[in-house]
Amino acid sequence: MSDDIDLEELRASIRDVLDVEASGERVHRHYDSGAAFDTALAQTVAALGWTALALPERDGGLELGFGAVALLYEELGRGPAPIPMLPTLLSAEAIAKGGDDAQRAAWLPPFAGGEQFAAVVLDPPTGLTAQDDRLSGNCGLVADGAGASLFLVALDDQRAALIAAGAPGVAIERQPAIDRTRSLALLSLDGAQYESLPIDLDSLRAHASLAVACDSIGGAAAILERTIEYLKVRVQFGRPIGSFQALKHRIANHQLALEVARAMVTRVVALHAGGHGAAGIAALARVNATETYAAIADDAIQLHGGIGFTWEHDCHHYLKRARMNEMLHGNAETLLDRAAIALTGVAA
Repeated sequence: MSDDIDLEELRASIRDVLDVEASGERVHRHYDSGAAFDTALAQTVAALGWTALALPERDGGLELGFGAVALLYEELGRGPAPIPMLPTLLSAEAIAKGGDDAQRAAWLPPFAGGEQFAAVVLDPPTGLTAQDDRLSGNCGLVADGAGASLFLVALDDQRAALIAAGAPGVAIERQPAIDRTRSLALLSLDGAQYESLPIDLDSLRAHASLAVACDSIGGAAAILERTIEYLKVRVQFGRPIGSFQALKHRIANHQLALEVARAMVTRVVALHAGGHGAAGIAALARVNATETYAAIADDAIQLHGGIGFTWEHDCHHYLKRARMNEMLHGNAETLLDRAAIALTGVAA
């Protein structure tokens, strides 16, 4: 079905909505609210069918393929939109591929309808103990865990545990996060009941890497565009500061780095959408994109001058999102090690 839709038209329609529903003012209100995520935005997104883009038609989805999902991640990153789309779509993919009829019926319609959201743990926690269908142990910090209805916890590279947030023995303790567009929570289990789910952990990690990379491309592009517009109107010594040669060079370097990162991500998304194993190159694309995002967001504050340092300015949303992206589902060192193993076949 993905051949029947123009992805650029889809991008334009998504951007039109998010320019209003995930504006800087809206994100500031979310920051001040202390909520785990923007529930009103999540409901809007679900009503438009975005949460069902890649789900199979048999499960109430649109089955548009990973290219459409990657595009959605990028546009959400431009906001940056405070909704847990990445872990929810990742969990939905895992359940759609490996779940039985009961698991798909229990979770996929609520995901598609925006009624429930998920959080994921892709690095199998050490110290978890299993007895029959119950788990005990500490799963550590979980991104988007404070508002999740379901936790997908990888146990090894072939299976994961599905754990309902409200089940007995599940303790969720919210923690402060620098990036308030996401929540953080400590997940502890004490004889919590779980369901086993077959997974392809490499595929899920590739999805997560590409999701973070696309989010980073969208965010970097948005803050760079805003910075360029600011340089055009901020006047110093009787001239727009954007006319100063030194600042032109900085912007040109950022634009070049962004286009290199975008080209790499676009290529890897095409490989992933085609069903090829792209875990290693996806990790490389993720590291490159997140480092580029962080560099652009950091310099954007400098280029905005005094106003860029104020709490009220949108620069902070992007810088904090960029720093969180660098650590989400693996830091650069971990990802580069995985990429080396995947691309060479030699274990470190």
